[in-house]
Amino acid sequence: MTSIASPAQQLEWQQMADNERYTIRDMAIDSFTLSETVLHPDQSTKGHSHPWPEVYLGTAGEGVLYLDGDEGHPLVPGSRYVVPGDVHHRVSTVTGVTFTCVFEGPRR
Repeated sequence: MTSIASPAQQLEWQQMADNERYTIRDMAIDSFTLSETVLHPDQSTKGHSHPWPEVYLGTAGEGVLYLDGDEGHPLVPGSRYVVPGDVHHRVSTVTGVTFTCVFEGPRR
């Protein structure tokens, strides 16, 4: 059997933020970043856009993902969305939500 996996690499979380709004931690995996956000109850991310696409995966709780100010999309366990590059996006929650994002390159 031929293995296509690279040798095991040490993967470690790096704390990016921990405040009253959210806790964010990132992990670099080759040329990608895996980012986990725990958005606390009654909070919203600031919202932003960037030229690269990003994948959002809901993992716990309930939130809403807004794209370019639209009506919003449920961000719940099992939900998954691709946010195209240059699209303004933000997440809000009443009860708290945890989501994972994957994007190419380091956090910029």
